[in-house]
Amino acid sequence: MAKKRSGPFIKDWKPIAVVVALGWALVTLFHVEPEKTVNDWIALGNLPSYELRAEVDKRLRAMPNYAKMNEYEKEDTQKRLMDDAQLANNIQIIEKYNGYVLFTSLKLGLDLRGGSQLVLQALPSPAVPEITPEVMRGVETVINNRINSLGVSETLVQRSGKDRLIVELPGIKDPQQAKDRIGTTALLEFKELEELPNGLMTWKAVNLTGADFKHAQASPMVAGGLWRVGFEFKPEGAKKFGELTSRLVGKQIGIFLDGEPTDRGPDGKPVPITEYRGVTVREPILGGNGEITGNFNKDQAVDLSVKLNAGALPVPVKILEERTVGATLGQDSIHKSLQAGGVGIALVMVFMVVVYGIPGLIADIALILYTFATLAIFEAVPVTLTLAGIAGFILSIGMAVDANILIFERTKEELRSGKSLYSAIENGFGRAFTSIFDSNVNSMIACGVMMMFGTSIVKGFAVTLAIGVAVSMFTAITATRALLHLVPRQWGMFGTNFDQKKSNVKAKEAV
Repeated sequence: MAKKRSGPFIKDWKPIAVVVALGWALVTLFHVEPEKTVNDWIALGNLPSYELRAEVDKRLRAMPNYAKMNEYEKEDTQKRLMDDAQLANNIQIIEKYNGYVLFTSLKLGLDLRGGSQLVLQALPSPAVPEITPEVMRGVETVINNRINSLGVSETLVQRSGKDRLIVELPGIKDPQQAKDRIGTTALLEFKELEELPNGLMTWKAVNLTGADFKHAQASPMVAGGLWRVGFEFKPEGAKKFGELTSRLVGKQIGIFLDGEPTDRGPDGKPVPITEYRGVTVREPILGGNGEITGNFNKDQAVDLSVKLNAGALPVPVKILEERTVGATLGQDSIHKSLQAGGVGIALVMVFMVVVYGIPGLIADIALILYTFATLAIFEAVPVTLTLAGIAGFILSIGMAVDANILIFERTKEELRSGKSLYSAIENGFGRAFTSIFDSNVNSMIACGVMMMFGTSIVKGFAVTLAIGVAVSMFTAITATRALLHLVPRQWGMFGTNFDQKKSNVKAKEAV
């Protein structure tokens, strides 16, 4: 007698996949932390960038095991503290209960969080008469460095055309500071005072600029509430600076930023060049260190040091357009988007139950799984959500339901041909798969084209739609299928009753 072959340990993987997907989505999307911790993150996130760095450094040094940490551990801890501050910018609180907070941390774009959008144009200069792709790469790099110093998360710097950049700054608290920091060339030059033949004095360039700096740091002066910017030259710059100060002992050196003196008047603006006398060199400076003083307040000194560390733009830039979205308007957009999404999902779910009964209810459960899974992927990637992105997500919900409708109609055709309910469901999924696959591939191709050639808004729409389409394939083919097989056959589905004698399905007779 032949030994009966045992079946596989797991007969059907689909229910397990559904449970795993749902568990992963819930754990990824929803977070629970003590309210005190969340409030601390939010307080960190509200600090200006230079104050945040100082606070993080203070907390790091206050840790009991700080002295025993190696450099890697210090950097890792510092990064974790900075990440907590960045996380606070995207916390959406769902509920507070008994000292704990339930929240999500989906990243929101400019139109939802509020912030500023700038369109910059690179301008030719005598030194760079043509704006080439290489020049634009240099402009993009410097702008990125300056934006990072603002402490703004989810920023976007994107090229548009031959000579333009689109800069998005979600959640920026001071749009004017962003414009001042981004839009200036930040070319620092050292010059010597020279007398012309007609007796007039002029400032002459000496081929020593901020590009020779290794590092610049703002710090307070001893008294008066003023700040200064200390700097350290690279080795070659230190050599040039030493030779210059040796030659000009007893004479003046001028320091200029974008052609204007760094000294500030009582109004906070650069002093007129006709009144600027620079700094008198008392002795040679050979150590490669120095400082810039010019009646700076704290913000001005920090801003100058940031610009010097980020580097000078290779060409001047002009701000062509500026758009500012207030935080209140952003919250209003979120509220209306959630309302629209909720109403849309509810109407779709009601439609499915009315038309298909129990299978429609199963499709609705799969739709809930789809919603959680897609939002969890948005958070895990992470995807920066904009209004256009939310529109892409809502559109993908309709496409997910569309797949279920195709499957259900194919299943009904199989039932009418005399198949059993189990066979009809399996054949219905098999026959609908090709249509669903072809339709979704076409959608993915369209999304790919939009991501390649579209602007930031169009890309946001394409990304969320593409992710939604991919997840809808899983929920329609796997989740709905698994859940349908869990429904007791005695309940009947798709307008049929279960015949216990024949273990088959009979069409319901009209009463």
